[in-house]
Order: sequence, then C-alpha cells, then structure tokens
Amino acid sequence: MIFSQPASAREINRYRVLNVLYAHEGASRSEVARELGLNKVSTGEIVDSLIKEGIVTEGGKVNTLNGRRPTSLSIVKGSRLVIAVDLGTKNTVMAMSDLGGNILHFERFPTPKTPTPEMLAVAIIRSAKKIIGMVKKDVKFAGIAISMTAKISPDGRTVAEAPGWGWKDVPFAEAIEQNTGIPTVLERNVNSMILGEQWFGDLDSKENVFYVNWGEHVSAALISDGKIVGDNVEFGHLPIGGGNLCECGSTGCLETEIAGWAIVKASKRDTTVKELAKDPSFDSELYRISALMATALTFASVITGCDRIILGGGISGLDEKYIDLIRERYAATAPRMRAEVPIIRTRLGERAGIMGSAALALDRFVFKKNMLDQLEHQK
Repeated sequence: MIFSQPASAREINRYRVLNVLYAHEGASRSEVARELGLNKVSTGEIVDSLIKEGIVTEGGKVNTLNGRRPTSLSIVKGSRLVIAVDLGTKNTVMAMSDLGGNILHFERFPTPKTPTPEMLAVAIIRSAKKIIGMVKKDVKFAGIAISMTAKISPDGRTVAEAPGWGWKDVPFAEAIEQNTGIPTVLERNVNSMILGEQWFGDLDSKENVFYVNWGEHVSAALISDGKIVGDNVEFGHLPIGGGNLCECGSTGCLETEIAGWAIVKASKRDTTVKELAKDPSFDSELYRISALMATALTFASVITGCDRIILGGGISGLDEKYIDLIRERYAATAPRMRAEVPIIRTRLGERAGIMGSAALALDRFVFKKNMLDQLEHQK
C-alpha cells in the first residue's frame, strides 16, 4: 500500500473509523469525525460504505443536551467471522470468532509428536471446512490465523524453521489458503499472544513489557510503545541450566529445566505438568523450577528495563504459591532499582494462545490496528 496516494488515505481512514467504532460502541458520525479529526462529509461517506458492506449498522437516536439527536453506530459482530488456530506441540486448538472476539465454536485435537507439514495441513483444513459448514452461506470468513512455535517469514506465509519438527521453508499458509479459499497468515505464538493481550487483556500501549510464554517450550518477546521490538529474543535458551541437552542442540539452556517437555522428561513419567502439580511429592521440584524462572526473569528485567513482566502459557497456570515464589525470589535477587517490577499472569489464562490467534486474524484481515499504530508512531 502506497500511503501517499488518495486511495490509500481513504483506506487508512476506513480502518480508523472501524477501530473507533470497535472501541466506542454506539458512537455517532459526529463523534467519530471529532475523534479522528476528519470532516463530517468524509466520515459520512466511509460510514455509508461500511453500512453497505454490512459491517456497520445504525441504531437508535443518541440523547444530547441540545440540537438534533444523532444516530448511534455499531459494528455488526457477526457480519464477518475468523478462524483461529493455536498449533501447539501437544495439542492443536481451533476456534471460530466474530468481530467482537467472541468464541462461537471451539475444538481441540492432539498434535502428532513429529508431524509432517502435510499431516497438520490436512487436519487443519478438515476442521476449518467443518467450521465453515456450520454457518450460513452468506456469512463471510475474513481470514484464518495460525500461531505456532516456529520462526515465521516476515510476510507471515512460510514456516522458515520449526526445529522440533524438522520443518524448513514450508509454505504452510498457502496450503491452507488454497484448500479453504480463505486468506491465511502465520505467526510465532508468543507474538500472537501479545496481540491477544493488547486486544483482550490489559496491556497498556505505552508500557514496556516483557512477555513470557511458559509452556511446552519457553519463548518471550519485548513490547515497547505497543510494538514488539524483541521478537527474536531467545529467552528459553539462556545458559543458566545444568548440563542437560536442549532440543536446540546446546546444553544448559533454561528450557532444559523449566519447559514442559523437560519437566515431564525429568519426572520419568508418562504424564503432563498439570498432573505432576497435583502430586505433593513433586512439590519441591516445582519450587526449584520456579526459582530458576525467577533468576531468568531477573536477567531479562535488568537487560530490557521493562516496566512489567507478564507470564502466559500453560505452566503459568500453576498454583499461586509457585508464582508467589517467583515474585519473592525475583525481588530478593534483582538490583534495587529493578526489584519492584511487577510480575503478573496473563488475564486471558488458558485461553491466551487461542485468543492471540483470534486477535491476529481480526487485526490482519479486518481492523489493521497494528498497522495504524505503526503509522502513528512514525509521525
């Protein structure tokens, strides 16, 4: 998109109008125009086109102290749907969401231990077609977003590398798109989880936040002024573990001590971390793991200067006593000027992964909020 051209400016303003209506349900044309600094004629033309597309609808009259009573506007949440896919190493979760982020359908199936691209593509396509068949034919699907533990190409179309599965340069989005007829995008899971936090959590766009995805694997990213500036952070591979071999080929990585795969492997049981946490005899091991996380977070805090640390992912759902230990150890070991940095869990809980994928789909294919934020920061 060439932003200097008039057509591009109109398109940008269309997205701006959509985002105002998303944030301010029931706003009038005049209120939208004032919020965006646009003239009423231009705003009216954009609103009329959105009404014609069926994305926006007019409601009742808004009460005012004087003058004509303006008409309220609302986004028709069911006018467009998106399919969200959280492609995990243990389970794959798929959901259908409306424009308000409301989950209308949810399903989960096991992810094969060492899947081929074809194997997972077929499973996702099959489930996507089933979801598509559940709704009326006149309802449009805006897009499919897939988040996964992998390095993704800048255009969000190719799995550049998924070492755990042996994938390299796989055009995964294209395969899904061609077989469903729906635009598809890929994203690294921690990045989409951050987007979910921005859309549905309480992430302040002005904060510098270090977000950790603590699950089967450990990944992280740094957000500054609402933008991911450290999406290549290899937090899970900090060399502060023991002498265990990591899946990356190195030894002593943080992952070899606190990642889900490593915890289960060390337990020598055919189980999950969630089940292990129910066993009192495993309590001391979880305390040790939590203490290691606290040490790693201390390093991350000192290096990044973040304002807040957010823990997401399945293991972040451990009992509060373990999270309290992380906070206590962090406060005791961090330098004085960093000791009070808050460590919190994501408000999205176990839904963080799938809500992140839903936010990615809504952002990329409907609202373009991330693009607008980037344009705003360029001013």
